[in-house]
Amino acid sequence: MEERPDRISAHPALVALLILFAVTSAFAQTKCLTADEIKRFTDQIDANIARPFNKKLSDDLIKLAAKQQQRLQDNVADNKSGETILKTLRTSREQNTNELCAIVKQYGWPTRDLVGDEGAASAFFLLRNTSTSELQRDLLPVIIAAVKKGEIKKTGFAGYIDQLRLSAGLKQIFGTQATILNGFLVLFPITDETHVDARRKPYDLPPLREYLRGLEKLYQLPLIKSTGELTNSFSDNSQVSIARATDSELLGASPNDDVDVVRVETNLVSLNVSVYATRLRTEVAKLDQKDFTVTEDGRAQEISFFAKTDVPFDLVLLLDLSGSTSGKRDLIRKSTKRFIEAARPSDRIAIVAFADDVWIVSPLTVDRAKLLRSANEITGGRGSHVWDALEFTLEQVLGSATSPRRRAIVFMTDGVDNALAGGTAGSSISYADLLESVRKHDALIVPIYLDTEGRESYLGDQGRRMYENARNTLGVLAYESGGLYYSARKVEDLNGVYEQVIEDLGKVYGLGYRSTNQKRDGSWRTVKYRNIRSPRIEDSGATGLLRELNKHTGFT
Repeated sequence: MEERPDRISAHPALVALLILFAVTSAFAQTKCLTADEIKRFTDQIDANIARPFNKKLSDDLIKLAAKQQQRLQDNVADNKSGETILKTLRTSREQNTNELCAIVKQYGWPTRDLVGDEGAASAFFLLRNTSTSELQRDLLPVIIAAVKKGEIKKTGFAGYIDQLRLSAGLKQIFGTQATILNGFLVLFPITDETHVDARRKPYDLPPLREYLRGLEKLYQLPLIKSTGELTNSFSDNSQVSIARATDSELLGASPNDDVDVVRVETNLVSLNVSVYATRLRTEVAKLDQKDFTVTEDGRAQEISFFAKTDVPFDLVLLLDLSGSTSGKRDLIRKSTKRFIEAARPSDRIAIVAFADDVWIVSPLTVDRAKLLRSANEITGGRGSHVWDALEFTLEQVLGSATSPRRRAIVFMTDGVDNALAGGTAGSSISYADLLESVRKHDALIVPIYLDTEGRESYLGDQGRRMYENARNTLGVLAYESGGLYYSARKVEDLNGVYEQVIEDLGKVYGLGYRSTNQKRDGSWRTVKYRNIRSPRIEDSGATGLLRELNKHTGFT
């Protein structure tokens, strides 16, 4: 029996099937509707002109929508890659555009009297899943008229508005839209995210946090928030008209959502920079101010402050003692002792362990004997709340206040949070919120990936995806915090790592510049600094992902 769109949309998490869309350039599209046709369709809805039920048209619309949803669900169920899912969507949406254009030109907008409730819902589903944003833009007055008449549910309308705004290079209002990039779900920027739940509620949308967790479980991918700028896919003045239409009282959105707000009256930006050796047992040369360049959102900045110093640091050894790492306990204990022995006398170390709970084995101390005794007392647990453990360490062990000491977390884990398995268990914090916390903290995250994948080989494709997600999440945490990522199957894989990490953590360069960007809207800036003496950057999946997100954000 075919899966019907109304039955699918009855499940809140599956509304997410609408979010992964591909938009081609508006310049390359043949215009579907004329201005006169759009006005006629709008007037037809406003006038409440009833039309006889067309069963064949209703069935055609329902089948088209159900076919697209079934393809996507099959891909997710078969553990297909994100790229495969997007390719399926692109193909389906090109077909949707051609079919829907022909239907609308012949019949006008398919209202409930013409095609029934299910047919009307399917028509709107197809519009949201077309391959061109031009058709969505042109039909905006028709859709607004249909919403006012109760022809279209407010929930779907919110997603349609977000899509249209993103196509025009505007931030979304309701936070309904994401895409897949390099093994992650990526949420597009939201205007005034602090108040997004207040905007979502009148449109029968669940709180944003609940919605995003549903997406992660549905697609079995971790989700992060994009910090890039948006690109406008229209060549004319559509951005202005779309902004006006979607900021109207109809949406309950403030027209000042995107207005600049001054929060901090300063343009001095201070950076603590660590320079790492990508080869073990390699000493990093001492650098001077002339050896660095800094850019902000691609614009060169003049360095006005520079200092170099060896500083003591606080190092937390965060140990994964969940059931999946039980075969790595010897490696964990030996590595913990090696880090303790490699640290300098002035460096403080703490030991924190976690499974489905998190506990402090030893608080920050310079007492090496106490730390070594604590390392011998390490025991294990069962579940795996990786993200909660890192958040706890950042906030409760290191603290959010600034410190004269350099701070770092060496994170020994396989990275597999129970949340990645798609079940109800797992961390209470989402990966997206954890990443935001890491971005705002000054601590370096240095993951040591404990390879336990072979132990879970019975999980098949689901297991492979779960471990791939785990490695990706650890890599991005390292990259975003300025740390390095290591992998270990056995103790010998870490030869030289302990001394190198300790050596590199203690060397800090202070850089300061006065930003030439006078905009003060609280948004992220992409700041890059480069060592001129050694400009080659080691790339990885994580760095590639973050570079893409730091570019202009278009639809993939």
